[in-house]
Amino acid sequence: MISEFSRGVKVPKRRGEPVRRALLTLGALDRSRKIFSKGDYICLPVLDLDRRAMDLLVSISEFEVADLPFQTEPEVATAQGLLGFKPSFDVVGDIAIVDPEDAEKVASALMTVNKSIRTVIAPVSDVEGEFRTRRFWHVTGEDRTSTIHKEHGLRYKIDLQEAYFTPRLGTERLRIISQTKPSDVVLDMFAGVGPFALPVARRCQKVIAIDKNPLAVKYMRENALMNKIDNIEIFEGDARDLAVRYECTADQVIMNLPHSASEFLDPAIRAAKDGGIVHYYAMSPEEDLYGDLRKIERSAEKLGANVELAYKGIVRSYSPRRYNVVIDFRVLKPGTP
Repeated sequence: MISEFSRGVKVPKRRGEPVRRALLTLGALDRSRKIFSKGDYICLPVLDLDRRAMDLLVSISEFEVADLPFQTEPEVATAQGLLGFKPSFDVVGDIAIVDPEDAEKVASALMTVNKSIRTVIAPVSDVEGEFRTRRFWHVTGEDRTSTIHKEHGLRYKIDLQEAYFTPRLGTERLRIISQTKPSDVVLDMFAGVGPFALPVARRCQKVIAIDKNPLAVKYMRENALMNKIDNIEIFEGDARDLAVRYECTADQVIMNLPHSASEFLDPAIRAAKDGGIVHYYAMSPEEDLYGDLRKIERSAEKLGANVELAYKGIVRSYSPRRYNVVIDFRVLKPGTP
């Protein structure tokens, strides 16, 4: 097999798997070349590493970028090769979610090249309603919307039509996981089936997880049991009412409700400890990506608190000229012991 020098990252073996998963989620792992080990290090082939990829790698491991002698992988059939264009799709467990346009053609190509896909569905609605769910139509394969999804070493039982889930936040979830400390108490205000709450719970003292959708809460409880995670308190209900029970409790507050998180800023800020971090998600237009900072500052001022920007970034593109962004801010409460 031929070895050729190409761009790669060299990381300690103990961090190899987290870095591989991060690169895979980012679409930055060069899958045409073979990963190899050298002494105490793992060498992973990469494509372009943009600023977001570099920031994430810095947060999870020490690493070195270098030209390394990677062996080439044999060419394999791809959906893009069969179709003549790059299809847009997500894979959750053994279910592929494709765009309605050319759904049958894309579904056929995916099932031809990926034998682990058993079902293909396409959305017939946007995320809608107070429970943030989507409706789907069955394209091909087994007629179902339930599956077991694996991410960051955990398994999640999910029904995609009953509770919202997207694998496109996998990299963002890894960013939050990587900055969680063993002593932290974390409040997840819109926890869904647990993709933030459960992996964070493995790293911290306790997680308080809330969701309004009873089916999402049901799956989250099952997922906690399935993954043997017991340092989590799970509540069904409105985060406005439940979060205020934990005033000045949380080292981190996760607000993954990007279409309407601003409506819950008051209870989130109240729940944060002095110096606590709130991870706030929003859908923003390209011309004013971080405009919600003004809402955050107004809410804090009303509550007699101050806020300090800790991080801001684009999580993903959502639609033309509109982005899912994250704003991490530190809550400062004067006079708090």
